[in-house]
Amino acid sequence: MKSRLCLLWLIVLVACNVPTAITPTATPTITPPVAQLNDAEIFADGQTKVWAVATDSANVYWTDCGTSPADQNGRVMRAPKSGGAITLAANQACPSALALDADNVYWLSGASSARKILRVAKNGGDTQTLVAGGDLRALAVDTLGVYWTMCDVSHGAGAVMRLAQNGGTPEKIATTKNCANDLAVDAMNLFWIDDGGVMKLGKSGGTPMVIAPAQFHPRGIVLDATDAYWIADTYILRVAKSGGAPSVVSTNANGVSALATDAEDIYWSTANGTLMKIAKRGGTPTLLAQVRASALATDGVNLYLANLAASVQKVTVAGGLTVAPKSGEAIPLAVAQEGMTSFAADDANLYWTTCRYEPEKYPHGTVLRVSKNGGAPSVLAADQLCPQNVVADAANVYWINQGAETSSGEYRQGAMMRVAKTGGAPTTLVAPINGRGSLALDDARVYWSDCGTGSNRSDGAVFAIAKIGGTPEKIAMGQKCPQKVATDGDYVYWQSGDGITRLDKRGGASALFAVEGGGAFMFDEANVYWSHATQTSRTTFQSCADEQSALMRAPKVGGTAATLAEFAGLVPANIAQDVANIYLATDCTQGIQRIAKTGGAFAPVVPNVRADWIVVDAANIFWVDIPNGAVMKKAK
Repeated sequence: MKSRLCLLWLIVLVACNVPTAITPTATPTITPPVAQLNDAEIFADGQTKVWAVATDSANVYWTDCGTSPADQNGRVMRAPKSGGAITLAANQACPSALALDADNVYWLSGASSARKILRVAKNGGDTQTLVAGGDLRALAVDTLGVYWTMCDVSHGAGAVMRLAQNGGTPEKIATTKNCANDLAVDAMNLFWIDDGGVMKLGKSGGTPMVIAPAQFHPRGIVLDATDAYWIADTYILRVAKSGGAPSVVSTNANGVSALATDAEDIYWSTANGTLMKIAKRGGTPTLLAQVRASALATDGVNLYLANLAASVQKVTVAGGLTVAPKSGEAIPLAVAQEGMTSFAADDANLYWTTCRYEPEKYPHGTVLRVSKNGGAPSVLAADQLCPQNVVADAANVYWINQGAETSSGEYRQGAMMRVAKTGGAPTTLVAPINGRGSLALDDARVYWSDCGTGSNRSDGAVFAIAKIGGTPEKIAMGQKCPQKVATDGDYVYWQSGDGITRLDKRGGASALFAVEGGGAFMFDEANVYWSHATQTSRTTFQSCADEQSALMRAPKVGGTAATLAEFAGLVPANIAQDVANIYLATDCTQGIQRIAKTGGAFAPVVPNVRADWIVVDAANIFWVDIPNGAVMKKAK
């Protein structure tokens, strides 16, 4: 009996230890978060006009302008990041230009030339006036001192000032070129933007250093450990603190209105009300939120926004929508080029000139170059007297310096200049000349035009000089203000009040080639092509119905000129060609268009762009957009 019980127990025991079959568990499906815009939260409301914003590890600070400086009802505010606003200073005259150190909050208060620098402890207390009086523009602080910029508009100059943290007498540590509205500080140096460019000065003093040239309305400088970043109209630019060629961080067609940075990213607000970010070293931009900001501050987790409204807003920096580049999108080769005056190309590079017409900036024109494949633009010649009409041959780049205006509309103190493509000092080839002339090259000589003098401009001339130098030769006289000059293997062509004239280089008198003219012209082996105005009776501003032009063609061997096409808009001053087509843009074509040299209809090539100059090669179209200061490239 005992054995039977034991056997039964054994059977039960074995049965109890039989492994139970395991039903496989399905792998859970992880749904990635849906990419979406972030919401702009109200961080602090009940304000009148939030002007500036800053943050440290624990708190957010901002200025409320109040109704107006005269009312003196502005405030300086603080709130823990968990919320709950505290007034640090009341009865202020539109406080602005906020700055922080470890213990205090600093700001500018007042209007026009009667601003003050004030300070209050972060934990509250009495407000202290540090500096009073003057047109104070920008503010920065560190453990050593308080720094600000002053402006004297009447004299077109300004200064960077310093006051030691322990008090004393304010001292001027640098003179600025015109007024500086931006100022930043790191452990060793001060940085600001004036008409000389992005400037750097050691805190111990000395001569300010230009770390990047002045470009296209620069403003809004911010710093990280190695670089300076700033806004240049529609672009965000970066340059090493040690100086060098600026690079583009990002571009936005709607403009940039505010800038901030953390360890990894750059953040900006656009004029049309979007909040963006991009990695500092490049990549694809992210659209964070649909919100407008006039000032930004970030702690790497959130962005805090001032936008002249009645609240401080907050947006998280994580997430957002990736802004994918469009296929075949145009590529900027150079940006923030202010005052572009001419454009040319050779097989490998693009060349352009800049001239800023304000009297103090006029002598600081530049001649620049960039590879067609991209890269940093390089300056071939600086401090030129308004360079224009750039052209290039295999070894050199040539241009005309407009020079000073000798009388109304006259520029008789110009010069023809040359610099080697390999670099070096520019050489004056001919001076003085009419600074409003035009240049052309062949293998041996340089040709240029002189519009002449007097009311009828009938004493104009065309000149030539050997590239190696020598005595200029007047090859045509009695011309009605000759303008554009061009040359091929056999002839020199120019435009004047009579039309298009040409001169056989092999000898003989000049002869009128076509009576139409007034625009751009070029030629290939068989034909001459040019544009001219057919109707210019403007009744409304930029009325395309009132402005009509035509593209013409005539064989070099002679014959009747033919109209290839008519189009709306002012006559283009520049046209381009490849083997089969002519390219042009006007104020009414809504982009770059192309037409076959044999005739037909225009076809859009690059829509919805402005193109003031165009060049093409076998693979690409290059153009200049003067208002945006850009040199652009797009594959055909």
